[in-house]
Amino acid sequence: MPLRPDIVVTRPDSPELLLVVEVKRNVADQKSTEAALKSYMVHMSCPVGMLVTPEQVRFYRNRYTDYLPQTIEMIGECPTGDLLGTLPRGAVTESDLERPVEEWLESLRVGGDRSWPAAVREAIESSVLPLVSGGIVRAGGPRWRRAG
Repeated sequence: MPLRPDIVVTRPDSPELLLVVEVKRNVADQKSTEAALKSYMVHMSCPVGMLVTPEQVRFYRNRYTDYLPQTIEMIGECPTGDLLGTLPRGAVTESDLERPVEEWLESLRVGGDRSWPAAVREAIESSVLPLVSGGIVRAGGPRWRRAG
């Protein structure tokens, strides 16, 4: 099944993708999910990607050296809690993860907390922050939430 990112950052005046975020509750096959994200980034000519699980956040950069997913490199990773704070315990759904990720990206736009983990500081400052500052953060598709 092709990847459909959960969160995207686009230019305010065009649908051009600047950042794609894939949120997974449970990554049984992380290599496969990572490969799908990289393929999507190449196909959509997207410069930056993130893979978020309850355990860790990974940042990826497309340096446009070739049109192959293998040319996209991981530029940083850290525990999710270190970046987003405490997540709900128990059965965390993907929408439970999407909300804090989207809020974190939005906080970057307005100059929120910048005490990022050292392992990802460079990735955020050089790749994520410039794109989010001038872009629009939005859901990558419809979100269904259980009522009641």
